[in-house]
Amino acid sequence: MKNSRLIKPTLISILIVFLTSCAVKHEVITIEENNALEILEKIELYEGAIRSLKSFAKVKIKTPEQKISYTQVTIAVRPDLLRLEALNPFGKTVGFISSDGTNIYIISPSERGVYESGATFDLAYVYPGLNLKISAENLVNLILGRLPVNVYDTGTVPELSADGKRIKLVFHSDTSIGQNTLWVNSINFRVEKAEFTLDNGKRATINYEYFDSLIDGFYFPRIVDFASEGLSISIIYEPDVELNKDVDKSLFRPAPEVARFEK
Repeated sequence: MKNSRLIKPTLISILIVFLTSCAVKHEVITIEENNALEILEKIELYEGAIRSLKSFAKVKIKTPEQKISYTQVTIAVRPDLLRLEALNPFGKTVGFISSDGTNIYIISPSERGVYESGATFDLAYVYPGLNLKISAENLVNLILGRLPVNVYDTGTVPELSADGKRIKLVFHSDTSIGQNTLWVNSINFRVEKAEFTLDNGKRATINYEYFDSLIDGFYFPRIVDFASEGLSISIIYEPDVELNKDVDKSLFRPAPEVARFEK
């Protein structure tokens, strides 16, 4: 009887140790030196799945001088079709930018002009205080929760490592100031954070916070946080965001009533 009483606790202890060790193993990220390109292909595949977006979004801008927030009408189609309208509390348009693939139209209190597609323009025309040059294509990438194209364009295989429960990819390049780094969810390969060099040589960071559930069958960020040298913008999407739906191409040219918005 004494032996049987001792055996039961011993078996229970062994079982607990076994289950605990199994649970720990599930949290370990296995990084193989030769799977960097495979991981990168998955990242690009999931990013590339988002082709278009229609949504209202809350925009919050912080600079050393001011803080601004407003509602934004957001429509974007890859690679460079775009329509952004800043609305005042009464729903009136107070700023507008669109790109129809041929021209970029900007109508705001600080700028009224037409640029050729592919040209860069001051992001402050769209988002006050963010004095950074950007192209329509990279602005579409930002709106769609994608990374700027130059993050991948280094001509090198990224260095892999585990950072907590995330995969860390470091892109070394002799042509960029600093290095481009991605932090990727190890389960679904969503990019959750990126640090990279902008075309003007300034460093920038993007953080993504995703919706808890799929949007139209896709993982999509609920919040996109972009920051560079004391300037930041947060784009917070509403839950009824529409992805990969047909978009009327006429929306990407300014309507007469938009051109006469109230200051």
